Amino acid sequence: MAAAPGNNDSGEINNINITPMVDIMLVLLVIFMVTANFLKKESVNINLPKVAASDPNVAQSIQVALTKDGKLLMEGAETDRDRLMAVLTRDVRIRPNMRVTLSADESLSYGTIANVMGLIRKSGVSRIALSVKR
Repeated sequence: MAAAPGNNDSGEINNINITPMVDIMLVLLVIFMVTANFLKKESVNINLPKVAASDPNVAQSIQVALTKDGKLLMEGAETDRDRLMAVLTRDVRIRPNMRVTLSADESLSYGTIANVMGLIRKSGVSRIALSVKR
């Protein structure tokens, strides 16, 4: 008498049930999606001045920030004025039309912001944008 398919008397496994593995993977995916919403990107606390209209293309530029206590940040990493000028001078040779977006705390004096803008312009960058809140 012929044996039915899948009915093997020798103890060998002819097929594997992957349903439990798929269930576990889906649960892990749901857990990952839920926890990803709670992860917060580390950011610098800068109180930007408010204006009626602003430029939507700010994300396509190099970000330079000046904090309330005078720290200078480039792309989120703390830097000094000499390093800022060196990096911008190098980058402007590669991308001559690049734009730098300067985010400065609203409590800073005009002279402090103008000094940093002068450093950026001295490095060869001709397009400087100021970041503001709407």
